[in-house]
Amino acid sequence: MNNKAKNLIRFTRLNHNLKGFTLIELLVSISIIAAMSGLFIVNYHGANKRSELGIIKQKLVSDIRLAQNYSLSSKTYDGSTVPKGGWGVHFNLADPTHYIIFADQDGDYEYNDDSNKDKAIEIKTLPAGIIIDSLSLANTVDIVFFPPEPMTYINALPNISVQITLKENINNSTATVSVNFFGLIDTN
Repeated sequence: MNNKAKNLIRFTRLNHNLKGFTLIELLVSISIIAAMSGLFIVNYHGANKRSELGIIKQKLVSDIRLAQNYSLSSKTYDGSTVPKGGWGVHFNLADPTHYIIFADQDGDYEYNDDSNKDKAIEIKTLPAGIIIDSLSLANTVDIVFFPPEPMTYINALPNISVQITLKENINNSTATVSVNFFGLIDTN
């Protein structure tokens, strides 16, 4: 055998003994990792929005309880005057990204946005992508807590309950907050 043949045999043996990955194996591995990463990112974004909906639901419950506590403590809205009708929260489907904490100055257990009637204390804005989707009673709902018990009036009626449904627009997830005529607040 000549030197060329010996070198060729030696080179072939060396190639069979080398350990490593081929280009195809590397491309397949990278594509699997990319696909799994893409799925993770999509699921992470959806889970993040669902989590945000839960946080906003709890914030809404907290704000309703804030109005209830204002009523229990006979909080004044201008430093000296306790509202005649108590404190409340106003929802309007015509403006599904906001709700209002208000002082019921005229005692009618409803929010009137006239400058002479009720006083909007805080206008709360929901984050982008989350809206008030539905109200179980009407397109407008006022929950008013009248001191000292406090009595709960929903749309000026003392013995009804309401459900407020929040919706997150990316996953179409919903969350519901219920308020009954005892002033008990529940979430689903």
